[in-house]
Amino acid sequence: MTNWEPPRENSIEALRHGIEFSDGVEFDLRMDAEGELVIYHDEFVPGREPIGERCIERLSTSELRSFGIDVFEDLLSDSVFSETWRKGGKTVDIEIKIPHPMTKIVTDEHLGSMMSKIDSRLKDLELPGRSTLVSSFSPRIGAVSKRSGFGIPVTRLVPHIRAWGRYWNVKRAVAMPNFARTSFQGMAKTLRKEGMESIGIALEYLVGWTKWVNPRMPVGLSGRGLERFQKSRMGMGVIVWPSPLRYEDGLIGAGVTLVSDEMNPTLFSKPDGSARWPRPASQPLDEDWQGRIERAQSTELPDLISEASSSLPMWHELNDERRKEIVREQAKRMLWPGNAEKWASKTSEGIPWGSPRIIGHRGAGKTHSS
Repeated sequence: MTNWEPPRENSIEALRHGIEFSDGVEFDLRMDAEGELVIYHDEFVPGREPIGERCIERLSTSELRSFGIDVFEDLLSDSVFSETWRKGGKTVDIEIKIPHPMTKIVTDEHLGSMMSKIDSRLKDLELPGRSTLVSSFSPRIGAVSKRSGFGIPVTRLVPHIRAWGRYWNVKRAVAMPNFARTSFQGMAKTLRKEGMESIGIALEYLVGWTKWVNPRMPVGLSGRGLERFQKSRMGMGVIVWPSPLRYEDGLIGAGVTLVSDEMNPTLFSKPDGSARWPRPASQPLDEDWQGRIERAQSTELPDLISEASSSLPMWHELNDERRKEIVREQAKRMLWPGNAEKWASKTSEGIPWGSPRIIGHRGAGKTHSS
């Protein structure tokens, strides 16, 4: 395996790599002092000045560009990224970041303004159905979306993590009480009532001792826990982060969208030695290729996966019957409510949100610790 150096997170280069290599990308969006949408995760830029002077929402576009921060408009102008997105089968999850409280910016107004700008920017791209999702940790995202008439599906990320804090471990610790009193079953039901088709959750709801902390019987990736998970989500999309390689098979089998930091194109197998296929949704393996890859020796995988990548059709190139076949199988296996044919008949609207995907975290994986 050659030494691959990932591009800087949330950069156009990283997002271009992620959307081509996997089933799509997740990235963070903020709005600067001039009302420009910029692609950046943290609340403020590096420096020694007081935090209030370094908050993204208080800096101009040119100041942010000087830190190497890319602008959303520039990403949309990138032909490789926009054309790959437009063809269909790829998923882009745009996470709206909430300003640091020090800015004294009103959350609802800020969310509404960002949604309006996102809607306006994406309108001309003529994107296919089920290709775009807007998410946020803000509990207000659903209400603001409805009030503003936002035309793109939204979802809420749980547990609630505050919009400020210098250290990720501290943020996680502060979020623990919310995690402990929030069950997957309860949140899925709540968001479904709000009209959301997806929910974003921390991996800890599904694996390890932490899944036993919640007030309901635990959900999981196997056995009774998996059955409870499927019955509770009722075909909803579930976005899970983080998604370490050791859990990848279980998560894909459960039908979730993995937000992955593993976007290395020279990585062909997982820790247990089994082959890794990075595009289960946008370029699904057929039975023949699945068998060939599963039977292959580790030394054969690079050439075999390269051949599959160039030979297999992408989702938008599949005929209608093949798409329906994939969705029928998923609907039955993952206990989606109603007749499987009902779900299969909607493939013209895009890949169901409840189908498994692998998307690149901040494009090609996060490159700093927060």
